[in-house]
Amino acid sequence: MSYSFCKKQICCRFGTMISPSYSKGLRFLQTHSLISLALRYVSSIARNDESFTVSYLINSCGLSPESALSVSKKVQLKNNPTQPDSVLNFFKNHGFSKTQIRKIVERMPRLLLYKAEKTLLPKFQFFYSRGIPSSDLSVVLSSNPAVLRYNLDNCIIPYFNSYKDFTRRDYSEIFLAYKDCSAILTRNFQSIVAPNVALLRQHGVPDSNIMTELVRNPIKFTLNHDKFRTTVEEVEKLGFNPLKGHFLAALQVLMQISKSKWERKLNVFKEWGWSDEDFDIAFEKFPKCMTLSEHNIIKKMNFFVNTMDWESSFVARHPSALGYSLGKRIIPRYSVLQVLLSKGFIKKLTSEKFLIISEKDFLASFVTPYEDLHLLKLYKEKMSLEN
Repeated sequence: MSYSFCKKQICCRFGTMISPSYSKGLRFLQTHSLISLALRYVSSIARNDESFTVSYLINSCGLSPESALSVSKKVQLKNNPTQPDSVLNFFKNHGFSKTQIRKIVERMPRLLLYKAEKTLLPKFQFFYSRGIPSSDLSVVLSSNPAVLRYNLDNCIIPYFNSYKDFTRRDYSEIFLAYKDCSAILTRNFQSIVAPNVALLRQHGVPDSNIMTELVRNPIKFTLNHDKFRTTVEEVEKLGFNPLKGHFLAALQVLMQISKSKWERKLNVFKEWGWSDEDFDIAFEKFPKCMTLSEHNIIKKMNFFVNTMDWESSFVARHPSALGYSLGKRIIPRYSVLQVLLSKGFIKKLTSEKFLIISEKDFLASFVTPYEDLHLLKLYKEKMSLEN
């Protein structure tokens, strides 16, 4: 068969004639089809990876379907369990429970993409070298794994040492403080914390109080310096003595509560009969009364006033009672004393001391001497009911 060429037509085999314009369209369609096919292929791979990720998070990490779907948007695992398995095994080998591993994955899923021996192991070895036990590592890192994504030499080690040298506390105390405040090991101490510490010293707060709070509640010291200064001045205006511990407690409260929440909680106390003077007395003695939720305040005031028959003003003058758990302490202990009161062994409750004493002392004073009344059983029953 012979082939002939011309400007208008292209002669193909079997005598089929195709115009040049049609040939261009055909090439476009062929190219478009290849692109579509490629896109479908890539999309199929993505769907497979997404499906694998969700399945892996559920079956290997213990996440709920809802949580797995949410977490899968933050990390995409290839259709191969080798890499994430190595990370899960690493945590298991270092004493982490299934629940703790699940929490870590939920909080920081990209850890599943890390090379455990190269990236995670050196950090664990550093913590171990500072005397931090694996039990503390598992508890703290499952609550706050953020430090694991930071560079060991440029960040973790210098910040850890800086914080320890400044507070003069053990490494284990510093690490436990990190649980609630990532800044300890992930941010520059000198530029953030040191200026706020210097300000407290200028206002007469003792170093011993500052160092204790730096470990117990370090997050307050990471506040913007201007806001920190303003809040310190507000605490002074409220009449708190910088030499006493309540100064820093009040500082913590004012930092974490907005003005609108403050007003709402103040109104709740006033609805229970507190005057402005009552509130001033209560807040000065126990600033943390303002960290309770409105619901919590109502429940406790209701129990103290309507069940225990305390005057509202009595609670204001003994506000530490508000700090105890209603279910774990107040109700169980009150139930025991009610039995003793009904039997004539004690007089009407006019003191909050039964709440303040330790459990050991409470049992020794009000439970053990009265074995025939089966008070220990009542005490435990009330605790189990309320928890």
